[in-house]
Amino acid sequence: MKYTIGELAKKAKLSADTIRFYEKKALIDPAQRADNNYRYYGENSLSQLIFIRHCRELGMSLKEIQALHEQLKHPTDGCAPVNELIANHLNHVNQTIDQLLRFKQQLEHLKQLCDHDETVQNCKIIQSLHAPDSSDDIIDLRLNIH
Repeated sequence: MKYTIGELAKKAKLSADTIRFYEKKALIDPAQRADNNYRYYGENSLSQLIFIRHCRELGMSLKEIQALHEQLKHPTDGCAPVNELIANHLNHVNQTIDQLLRFKQQLEHLKQLCDHDETVQNCKIIQSLHAPDSSDDIIDLRLNIH
């Protein structure tokens, strides 16, 4: 079956712009041009896009998806590199969860500083966020998610 980009977008649950992006990154088969100059995609493109969407739903980066895509070109090879990539991604997810839990604690601490009767200029939350980095009371709110 052949799909126009609009039909493919609907079936893959992605935007046409996203499909063009993945096509430029060579993650899906290139479209075939018909006599009417429409771009048509096959079932393999749909399968590739569903694969990519599932990877993205798991928070995988484009680099990780490209690495998995490269593995697909060698179907008879062992899957150890795939397992390693997933293990590394899982490690990254666990680090992100730990970091988000720290942020949650820090935000809860900031929220407890609030005295609703204070003015903004005397707000303990604002003062804490303005504290220099060298302060022991500083709340580190930097997000280092890759």
